[in-house]
Order: sequence, then C-alpha cells, then structure tokens
Amino acid sequence: MSASIVYIHHDCFLLRAGGKTLLFDYPAPAYLPREAAQAAAAHIAGADLTVFVSHSHDDHFDPDIVAATQDAAARRFVVSDDVADLYGDRLPPETRVMEPDDAQDVAGLTVHALESNDMGLSYRIELEGLSVYFGGDMALWDWPGQSPAARRAVGMSWRRLLKTLAARPLDVAFSNMDPRLPSLAGAPDFVKKLAPAVFVPMHVNGKTQYIERFADRLRLPGTTVFAYARPGDVLELPSPLTSRPRSRP
Repeated sequence: MSASIVYIHHDCFLLRAGGKTLLFDYPAPAYLPREAAQAAAAHIAGADLTVFVSHSHDDHFDPDIVAATQDAAARRFVVSDDVADLYGDRLPPETRVMEPDDAQDVAGLTVHALESNDMGLSYRIELEGLSVYFGGDMALWDWPGQSPAARRAVGMSWRRLLKTLAARPLDVAFSNMDPRLPSLAGAPDFVKKLAPAVFVPMHVNGKTQYIERFADRLRLPGTTVFAYARPGDVLELPSPLTSRPRSRP
C-alpha cells in the first residue's frame, strides 16, 4: 500500500493511504498563506476526503471548511464538540461530533478521540493498517513563568496521553514542536518515549527552518522525521511501515 504525507501549513497536513485522504486542521484564511491554500486545493480535488478538526481556534479551523473542500469527490467531517457548538450550523448534518474517549467508525476508519490540554481533542486513527496520531493543540505547554499548579496540570495531562498512546505502536505521529518553549512543547519527549515510525513536527507557524535547527533533538534510530520546508512538500512512506519497540512513559 502506498501512503504519503503532505505539508500544508502550521498544523495542517494531508495523509493519503489506500485511496483515502485525511485532511487535518485546515485553518482560517488569515492563517493560510496563498501558496499553502493552493497546495491543499491541488490534493483535495477529486479525493475521497475525511476532514478532521481538533478544535475551533482560527489557526486550526476554517468556518468555511465546507466551501474550502467542495472539489473533493466525496467528503465527510469529524469535529470536536467545541467546533459543533460554535459552528454547527455551518457543517453538514451528518458531521461526526466527538468528545474525549469517544470511538467511531468513519468511512472505513476507526477514530478514537483523546484529550487535549488546550481546547478540543487529539485523535488516534486506524486506517489501511496504519496507526496514526494527530495531536491538534495537545502538547507539553510548559511556558516560562507558568504557575506551579498550571505546570503540574499540564505535565500530568501530557504524561497521561503518552501512557494512553503507549498501549499500541504508532506508525505516524503528528505532534507539536513549538520553538518558543525550551521543551519544544514535548516533541523530543514524545519521540523518545513512543518511537513512532514517522514523526511529523507541527505548530511552527510556517517557520519551517526550526525543524532542521532542532532536528538533532528529534532523531531516534528507526524514526523518520518529516523535515518539510514549504507548502506542498511530500513524504512518501516506506512500505511496510514498522514501528520500533518503545520505552515506557
């Protein structure tokens, strides 16, 4: 089975596998450069598309997502409950709305909704033999100057997520690598403890030079890091994809 990942912008990516295309966190126009919108449109056109939205922040969700994906051959939408609460009247009636710990089958995909320590959800998805994690805004948000209570809460939720994900090997993991944080929002921790076969760093807001700058902190034998540079960059996934044994979170 051929599979590939396409970088669009920020936390927006496409994953193509077995004739299916998954679109993650397509942002509002103010957060989507023209080049990125064009790259997304080229891959959406004619696709059997499942759109995933982790939460309602503008850098992750376009309220006009229905119009933005109109050229797909077929499409369906999976959204967090906060998106449905705020924008339900702009989504098709058959949209799947999920909350933490929900599990649903969606057009041949098995979708598990996981917690986020920001707004909305993260997702674990099984498709065509691939196990995929998409984090949305779930991360180790240990901002300098944070109160001890807030730091503890963030750390607890992060460790809880890693323990949940460690139950089964991950083939592809999209997780935040925010260069504003000394911890890089937990990206090195994620790779070390879960050892996905492919790791996709997110949340650099188009400043892709940070990926190469911090690549040494993400590299692990057996894990491929998608070091994209510009919208439309593609990573072809090797077949078969084999996840490494993981250490325990």
